[in-house]
Amino acid sequence: MTISGLDELVAQARSRARLDDLGAVGWQDGLVHLLDAARSDLPPDADSEARLEQNILSRLDIRLRTEDWYADREAEAPPISGLVVIHGLPRTATTALQFLLAIGPTFRFQRRWEISSPVPPAGSISDDDDPRRLAALAKDSGGGGSVQHIASVDGPADDGQLLGLGFHNQELGLPLPSYTRWWRSADLTTTYAYHERILRMLHTRRPPHRWLVKAPYHNFHLDDLARQYPEAMFVMAHRDPTLALPSTCSTVATAQRNALPNSPPDPKKLGRFLLEHLVDGIGRAMRARQSIGEHRFIDISQKEVETDAVGVAERIYRFLGLELDGSTRAAMAEWSDANPPGARGKHAYSPEEYGLTGKEIREAFRDYIDRFDIQSETG
Repeated sequence: MTISGLDELVAQARSRARLDDLGAVGWQDGLVHLLDAARSDLPPDADSEARLEQNILSRLDIRLRTEDWYADREAEAPPISGLVVIHGLPRTATTALQFLLAIGPTFRFQRRWEISSPVPPAGSISDDDDPRRLAALAKDSGGGGSVQHIASVDGPADDGQLLGLGFHNQELGLPLPSYTRWWRSADLTTTYAYHERILRMLHTRRPPHRWLVKAPYHNFHLDDLARQYPEAMFVMAHRDPTLALPSTCSTVATAQRNALPNSPPDPKKLGRFLLEHLVDGIGRAMRARQSIGEHRFIDISQKEVETDAVGVAERIYRFLGLELDGSTRAAMAEWSDANPPGARGKHAYSPEEYGLTGKEIREAFRDYIDRFDIQSETG
């Protein structure tokens, strides 16, 4: 590919924004590896090249506008008073858990309409008059989600894009396996520092300051996350990997086709790669639990979320030393009743579509299955 280099992309972003400060160093190595992977992993294609460049320029623009915001408001940004991290294998009800716990006044979370434009606009003092939210509502961009995802305009969103602002996201939404393999062992110290910088900006005028974040791929870097947030507590979601893995393959394939339509993934190669990737991630998470401390983790199964969501919320609140009030409990029950399994249709997938078998998956995840006593759901 003939995609632009780091210096050229940075110059373009600065020229467009008429700003210069991109914040603390540490993001450059991730961008270099991302560009190298694009040149090696993607076939020559002008449309794919243009889409990727615009993706990168958008991230750089957010960094520029974030530093511009902080230039006058650094002292205003309150510290984070607590962080709860939902993680685990993908497709294990992590999104449902985040939606459930986002109900009520306890937690701040990144709203879906804050994803692509986290920098608060000047003059906006409430959600109701925020132009980002109004634009999302006008487009009905949140909707009710899809067969693969729960989503709503005002609902919570995965914080992976915040890691992407440091160019240290796993990038599964792009077919760049050489980048993702490099990322697994990358140092995310500066990335999680920037993650906190974004959260503080978001909650400056819109508390609370106790945060709820969710991303399955925190699995790979829990130690780096815990060093940045030494009081963080962790909710780990679980599911039979013979179901979680092919479901992940299906959602990643959809994301990659949408991101780069001219470079669709090969299902068999994708299945093999994601098996390798997720086994590595869950192994890292299990090792990190030992160093961080098992007392900071609570384990929740997808079945529990589906059959007793309010009971799950009560158990998590007790684990966190918090009290679940009656009105929040009632709202959680109402949400659970409105979102039963299959409410958005049936998500069809199978290991065989991706060149895998259930037996092979269970053997690859044997240590995980044994450690958490994961029961087979496929007979």
